[in-house]
Amino acid sequence: MQKLALILFLLGLFVTGLLGTETRLLFFWPGCALIGLAGLIAVLRWKLRVSFQPSDWCLLTLLALAGYVGWRTWVSPVEVYAREDGAILLACFVAYLMTVTAVSQPKWRLGIVCMLLVLVAGNLTAGWLNFKGRWDFHLVPGFSRSFPPGRIGGFFNNPNHLAAFLSFAVFFSTGVMLFARIHIASRLLLGFGILAMLAGTALTISRGAMLGMAVGGCVFVLLTLWIVWRTRRSLFKWLVIALLLVCGAVGGALYKVNEESMLTRQLATPLGEDMRTHIWRAALAQHAESPWTGAGSRMFYEGGITHRDPETPAQTGDSLFAHNEYLQTLADYGWAGLTLVVLVVFAHLMNGIRFLRWFATEKFPATGMLGSNSLALTLGSIAALVATLVHAVFEFHGHVPAIAILGAVVLGLLANPGVESEVFKSRRIWGLRFLMKIVMLAASAAMIGGAAIFGMADGYAAIAQVQSKRGETDKALGNLARAVEIDPRNAALANQHGLALMESIKPGMTEEKYRRAVDASVTELTRATLLNPHNYLQQLALADALDAAGKTDAAMGAIQRALTLAPLYEEPRMALGMHYHRLGKFEEAEFSYLWAGQAKALNHAGTTNWLDNYRQLLRHTAILAERERAARNAAQSR
Repeated sequence: MQKLALILFLLGLFVTGLLGTETRLLFFWPGCALIGLAGLIAVLRWKLRVSFQPSDWCLLTLLALAGYVGWRTWVSPVEVYAREDGAILLACFVAYLMTVTAVSQPKWRLGIVCMLLVLVAGNLTAGWLNFKGRWDFHLVPGFSRSFPPGRIGGFFNNPNHLAAFLSFAVFFSTGVMLFARIHIASRLLLGFGILAMLAGTALTISRGAMLGMAVGGCVFVLLTLWIVWRTRRSLFKWLVIALLLVCGAVGGALYKVNEESMLTRQLATPLGEDMRTHIWRAALAQHAESPWTGAGSRMFYEGGITHRDPETPAQTGDSLFAHNEYLQTLADYGWAGLTLVVLVVFAHLMNGIRFLRWFATEKFPATGMLGSNSLALTLGSIAALVATLVHAVFEFHGHVPAIAILGAVVLGLLANPGVESEVFKSRRIWGLRFLMKIVMLAASAAMIGGAAIFGMADGYAAIAQVQSKRGETDKALGNLARAVEIDPRNAALANQHGLALMESIKPGMTEEKYRRAVDASVTELTRATLLNPHNYLQQLALADALDAAGKTDAAMGAIQRALTLAPLYEEPRMALGMHYHRLGKFEEAEFSYLWAGQAKALNHAGTTNWLDNYRQLLRHTAILAERERAARNAAQSR
């Protein structure tokens, strides 16, 4: 059963690396189910063969963080948003415990590295397709990558997330190449792979990832030099010379190859004018409303709109994420959440350094061997963790399942690096490991159940989206109805279903069919706003449906709520003008349209805007005036 759990775990990691490469859960559910099944089998086995004992302090900090985030997820104001963080939290928790226990043997841990290298090869191949012009390449037929052309993404939608993934792989591979017990041919292949990964990172043009990789590389070099100095001092001088030559040659080559792309990006988006500074102000504003516990899981989806920085350029789109994991944690989970994150990172880094001390003072003097799989993975894990922590200042890759679970594996490697010593013996905390097993059982069961229920609903909604693009509106409406039936607590699905019902209204429908469609749309959109009262676009969709149903007062209430949620945006102001326009209140409509033109956040070019609607209002009033003049002239002639 333990081997079966290990195989399912590796398969789950692999499937997640292929599909769990976006912030949404749609393609993560298969990997989530496999990891949950692996955890369930491991817990049912109950007593696993563990090669080394993990640090109970690391386990305690991780359990405290998981408990707090789990509680905030459970009580967050928008269930469908919290579900995204909750699913990743459960998967990370199970992956962490599997790494600490069932995958404690070095050969199985090298299996994780091999699986990671296969994913790297696939991502670089997909990146090559991007570079050849297929910028919209997606692994799943019928879907496409939405990120603008110019930067490779591999299986990831966002090139910054591919860079984060490659950063993990680079340091794991470097540690294995230098210190693992492998054949010389394998070392040469790893060296070639590391160069390919560095080139791939350069083609992502991710400045944050490159900075993180540079800092992680410095940490890796310093720890390597310290290990060699404490073990084989005679090699120290030659190692320093080799590192200087290799780093200089590789760094210079990568800089020269990527110089033009980096210069182009710097000219297009200078560091001094980076939009992240405006997004960070919005995150701090949301954090100020609930500084200790935060607004709730992924509530920056809405907080970034409500607290949008007025100095942000008007054509800039919604940020969705804070582009800084620490500020995102403050906004969503408050000081309590960020403090627990810091404790987890500190405990695991200290445990990794403790292993290096033990290796240099006890293991090497006893064996005289510098080659060690555990040493290779520990060095790689420390450097990878530091690199991703630096990258997290500028990105949100911790919200991508593939990256988050890989980070959990890194923490698991550091929590149980392979110490077997009486001097550095880990202190046991009574009842902790039993509690971890119980929580792992619940987490694994929840993952399987969530993948079966929510995954099926998301699947029907995705099929409906594809059918809608093809013009198969009736089939799309049927699949959305199935999705809503399976997952009635999902505000996003209820909103999509309500919009689809409105779009199903066609000219020439009978009054009865028209009324049924409008009433059904109002019901669904009302339910969506009750499940998520913080989304201004759902309020505006409800207002349109209420206007169609003749409930103008209720429609005005929905528009007012949207104006409160998005005070700087053109869309709710324009909706107010359209509402007055429908009622024939032309002066109020004109004022609202002109007010929309002064918004700090304008609609994207090519979409409906205030000027188009204002021109339509002028044409409408001109036609009415002409009709009135014609009527007066006809009356005078009689």
